[in-house]
Amino acid sequence: MADQPPENPTQLPLGNGAPPDNLIPIDIEVEMKKSYLDYAMSVIIGRALPDVRDGLKPVQRRILYGMYEAGLRSNRGYRKSAKIVGEVMGNYHPHGDQSIYDTLVRMAQPFTLRGLLVDGQGNFGSVDGDPPAAMRYTEARLTALAEVLLHDLDQDTVDYRPNYDDTSEEPECLPAGAPNLFINGATGIAVGMATNIPPHNLGEIVDAAIILVQHPKTPLETLLETVQGPDFPTGGIICGRDGILNAYNTGRGHLTIRARANIEVTARDRQQIIVHEIPYQVNKSRLIEHTAALVNDKKIEGISNIWDESDRDGMRIVYELKRGEQPEVVLNNLFKHTQLQTGFGMIMLAIVDGQPRELGLLQYLNLFIDHRIDVIRRRTNFLLRKARAREHVLLGFQVALDHLDEVIRLIRQSRNPAEARESLRERFEFSERQAQAIIELQLQRLTGMERNKIIEELAEIQRKISGYLEILDSDKVLREIIVAELKELKKKFADERRSEIGPPVTQLSMEDLIADEDVAITVTHNGYLKRTLVTTYRQQTRGGRGRIGMGTRSEDFVEHLMIGSTHSYFLVFTNLGRVYWLRIYDIPDAGITGRGKNIVNLLNFQPDETVQAFLPVKEFIQGRNIVMATRNGVIKKCDLSVFKRPMSRGIIALGLDDDDELISARLTDGDHDILIATSRGKAIRFHESAVRAMGRPARGVRSMRLDSDDRVIGMIAVLEDMLVLSMTEYGYGKRTKIDQYRLTARGGKGIINIKTSKRNGNVVSIMTVTKEDDLMIITRNGKIIRIESDKIRATGRSALGVRLVNLGESDEIAAACVVPESAEDGDDDKKPDPQGVLIQ
Repeated sequence: MADQPPENPTQLPLGNGAPPDNLIPIDIEVEMKKSYLDYAMSVIIGRALPDVRDGLKPVQRRILYGMYEAGLRSNRGYRKSAKIVGEVMGNYHPHGDQSIYDTLVRMAQPFTLRGLLVDGQGNFGSVDGDPPAAMRYTEARLTALAEVLLHDLDQDTVDYRPNYDDTSEEPECLPAGAPNLFINGATGIAVGMATNIPPHNLGEIVDAAIILVQHPKTPLETLLETVQGPDFPTGGIICGRDGILNAYNTGRGHLTIRARANIEVTARDRQQIIVHEIPYQVNKSRLIEHTAALVNDKKIEGISNIWDESDRDGMRIVYELKRGEQPEVVLNNLFKHTQLQTGFGMIMLAIVDGQPRELGLLQYLNLFIDHRIDVIRRRTNFLLRKARAREHVLLGFQVALDHLDEVIRLIRQSRNPAEARESLRERFEFSERQAQAIIELQLQRLTGMERNKIIEELAEIQRKISGYLEILDSDKVLREIIVAELKELKKKFADERRSEIGPPVTQLSMEDLIADEDVAITVTHNGYLKRTLVTTYRQQTRGGRGRIGMGTRSEDFVEHLMIGSTHSYFLVFTNLGRVYWLRIYDIPDAGITGRGKNIVNLLNFQPDETVQAFLPVKEFIQGRNIVMATRNGVIKKCDLSVFKRPMSRGIIALGLDDDDELISARLTDGDHDILIATSRGKAIRFHESAVRAMGRPARGVRSMRLDSDDRVIGMIAVLEDMLVLSMTEYGYGKRTKIDQYRLTARGGKGIINIKTSKRNGNVVSIMTVTKEDDLMIITRNGKIIRIESDKIRATGRSALGVRLVNLGESDEIAAACVVPESAEDGDDDKKPDPQGVLIQ
């Protein structure tokens, strides 16, 4: 039994078995809560959050006060930062020299504060993130703006409290003649809360404060006509006002800040993006390094070089673009992927009456004005007490001067100063202070001139006392003083805005990030899809061997080729008569020899569904038509607008017979002739008005009668004064004037288009060309050749044609397309598509 523990485990026995008298039982949960709460409040009040009255955290206030006590005024010499830090740490802030120096440095950085509070001499860091020099190398003094915050500190304007070791006192806050909290902003992370107040323009905040002093019931909407928004020391463009309005109303809001950039053209005919201002708190050096890494990783395209030309005259970051790039697209990519566009979360949190509070613009200005009213009242009371004390002495002098001979006699008869004071007090009813001042009065003050000065000084003191009493008795007069001081502050320190308030940023779409340029889109027999810039393919003469246009497997070959803009919509028509919707920029750019991506990974095709036609469309304009042709000679026309909202699984474009399939689709404007060609060298031309417009599920009507071994291989929408280019599977072709194809009725047998023979093979492609057009031909083995159509001899309809491509063994022509002139020039607002149809 003797070895059992005591019933209360906190009462540990002494050596003699008795529990100690100095142990107190404590609940560990209660103690942890209390201790953590004490710690949290210490961080919130004593370190991390600024006071709403002077906008300073304790360490900032102690640095400024320490420099003020050391006499480091803006018109005096500098002093080593190490000495300032040592004095502040030893007297007011015993939390480490480095934290004090870091704060001192921040108050001296022109890219951090909108209004500097410390005038630094030496290296105080840079916007590139360079660290400041050690405190033993730098020097500092107060700025004129900091002196405004400290002004009247010796006139009992604020309360003082003991410092950490009770050896001296420090102010609880500064008189703050300027609304520093909003001028310079504040950042800080406390326990469970944080503040992030952006800097503002001094002139705007002061003007708003003046309005509120003169008209205390002014609504926020009126103040917003004066205060545009934050004004960052690094400039930049604030996108939109919604975040600003939210913050000024509720104390919280979110800003989007963009760099200020413009586009220049160099002497080498290259374009450059020049950045003059970057968002607040962005490290310029890291920004450039990050951008360079994105360019190297191909996440940002179009930039050939980046360099920094910043100097003492200002910032200048140069992004040199590759030839032919669109600078707006590159800039949008920079905004999306780099810190040229950043967010700033505004949390207007400050200490008010010892408690953290979120403040809107109106609440802060009212609290600042209340602080200034209190400071001016206390200053006036201090000056009033001082003036009355002087008046009291001067009134004694006045009485003494009126009875000068008697006063001199009483003093001469006294044995010591104490007896003289007592004699004067008994005779003239002077106070102790008056009697002492009369005894200490110099003989020179008894001359006539000096006596007049005493009388004048008394009158001046009494006039001041009347003025002080008027200030204390009249709220209007007191507010007029505040207004006058604020106007003087603005006159001395206000400058122009640096940050522009721009339009809101809309969500960047893929179009904003991709250049609008013409590309060649290829689809293989097995469905691999890719896009390649048209300018990639060099021009060759007739009969050339071509170049590799894409890599294919031995069992695959290129089947379709089309030209379109990266910003166009892409209507994909399949053999089953369905249409799918795709953006050309969604098609992968796989390079010259890449296979690309299988189209089944881009679109939700049905089983056994293959692509037969692509139509690049800028806008779905009502009144324009899509004309479709099938292998068995059926034709159908639909209004373009009915295709503007396809579903992801596709929609029906036309109804098909069981043994039929769609082979072509073309855009028309309602006034075209349609030319349909067959594999056996036949063609028919008729006006599209011969085909009435139908709904999407309709089957269509007959375009021409076909022989049993024939099938339709192509359809074009005819433009005037163009040539029809026909191409056979073995690499032969010819151009024929369109007027040689006579206009007939729809549904006939057609006329000869090109002779099919053993040399030529069957017809594989038909299109319209002009003399200025270039022709792109692709073979089933994936070779591409680009030739001028003018190099192809123009012949009659029944001619055999000339060789266009020297085909390799077992190779055949797969597809061909016209490259429009504007695909390279980029000058035309309206350009012909590969089949002679206007694309707007």
